[in-house]
Order: sequence, then C-alpha cells, then structure tokens
Amino acid sequence: MNPRTHRLAVVVGIAWGLLLCAPQTSAQSVPAGLRGQIIANAKPINIPSSSKGFVKKLRKQDRKQFRKNDQGQWQIHFVAFFRRPLPAEQIGVVVIDDKKGPVAVANVAGSKGQTTLAAHITIDSTETPGKPHILQVYFPKGKTPVVLAKKQIFLK
Repeated sequence: MNPRTHRLAVVVGIAWGLLLCAPQTSAQSVPAGLRGQIIANAKPINIPSSSKGFVKKLRKQDRKQFRKNDQGQWQIHFVAFFRRPLPAEQIGVVVIDDKKGPVAVANVAGSKGQTTLAAHITIDSTETPGKPHILQVYFPKGKTPVVLAKKQIFLK
C-alpha cells in the first residue's frame, strides 16, 4: 500500500449483514430497478419489512451528499443491491475520490450467492471534498475487481 493510500484509506468501522427479508435476498426477487445500485444515508437505513412499496421506501432514504460529523468524519450507511449473486466469499468496499484514489477501503466476509450488503463505512479524510466520489462494492477477481454495485456521492 503506497503512503497516500495508507494515509487516506482508513476505515474506522464496517458492519455487514444480509437483508433478512427473504423476498429481497434471492437473486430473482431483488427488484430490477435496484440491481447494481446503492442506497446511502448518513443515518442507518431502515429496511422495509414488506415488499409493498419496498423500492419507494428505500429510495426515499437515499442521499448523495454527506457532511462531516462532530468528529470530523463522514459516516455512510448503505445497502447495496448486487448486479449478480456474489460468486466468492469476500466483498470489498471502497470510496474513490475524483483522482481515482481510495479514501476508505474495507474487506468484508460474504457468502456465495449473497445479493445484498447492508453496512456502513467511515471516511476520515479526503483531498477533494465537494467533488464527486464513488462508493463501490466489488469482489476481487485476479487483478481487476468486479463491481457489484456503485454510487456517486459528494463529501462536503
């Protein structure tokens, strides 16, 4: 890891879990409109318990802009809906700045076939606040990661 990545790629905490609602966790029943997308918020995401209005209720919570908290960090809670079921048992989460450099990185244990990830990531610093960043969930495959879901965010 180069010094810039080491200095910037700090993850204070990441928690993961599958969405527990059975209809949303099978590959066939993840709403097509959410595949490959991430719903993000500065507060924990409230997962709807019923399928009625599921997508609408999630999208209502979705945010693109994040402000620093009292500790001078950005907290991002998110639910990622994968483009396809996870073929491995490792998931990577990264926030990339506009210069294509990581500002936060984490590896998470997953399960083969998993189609969602509910987690949070903390970003300590970025050299380009106010510019677009990418929140990305991927699985490692050789030298090139395979993106499962991504979202453009702004750190203010």
